[in-house]
Amino acid sequence: MPDIKLQNVIVVYEEKKDLIYAVNDVSATFKSNQTSVILGYSGCGKTTLLKSIAGLLNYNGSITLDGVENEDLLIEDKNIAYVSQNYVLYPNMTIFDNIAFPLKNMGASREEIIERVNEMAELLELTHCLTRKPKHLSGGQQQRVALARALVKRPDICLFDEPLSNVDEQFRREARQLIKQILTKMSCTAIYVTHSVPEAMSLADELFVMHEGKFQISGSPLEVYQSGNPIMNSLIGGGQI
Repeated sequence: MPDIKLQNVIVVYEEKKDLIYAVNDVSATFKSNQTSVILGYSGCGKTTLLKSIAGLLNYNGSITLDGVENEDLLIEDKNIAYVSQNYVLYPNMTIFDNIAFPLKNMGASREEIIERVNEMAELLELTHCLTRKPKHLSGGQQQRVALARALVKRPDICLFDEPLSNVDEQFRREARQLIKQILTKMSCTAIYVTHSVPEAMSLADELFVMHEGKFQISGSPLEVYQSGNPIMNSLIGGGQI
């Protein structure tokens, strides 16, 4: 699985003739086969950075996947899964067909589609829902379907943009463990964006704290938690969940 390397990445927005540096000269390496978590308050630039890595936004600087410039790769060659907080499912499709959609686009065989969909459904406890439509599922179940749809193609890179922010706290705790279990099994390179300290601590192999478009500190979750960094202390003290 690829290492993701950022060198002097800048993303600038123009707002009322002012230039806003959403990502301000960020350099970092997100290591292969581990989960890197970007933690920070809303508006700090973490989602903008994630979308830049996904190839959804223009940026200055360099983003490479195993040494190959991101902008030189076609979307279909990157094998990236992107999971957002807005889990948009196809309302007229069954849950099976929603999960299978990426595999059908890839031209997978019927046998492979059935095998992979059933595998993801079992992992995410959706087997009993496969013949239903999204409107018949709870919010937590719909988010599980969105996760299954993103991960069913066995991506090399998984990008998570606060996927649990719209579900209740009980499901959020359960989902953290499910996501950790799936990522460990898949051995992909994962980047997970959140404003939640407990979420970051439970999921991260390496933790990056972001503020005003920059990484303020990075390291193991325990190192960052005990670092005394003022932004991290503010997040801890604010009771971010």
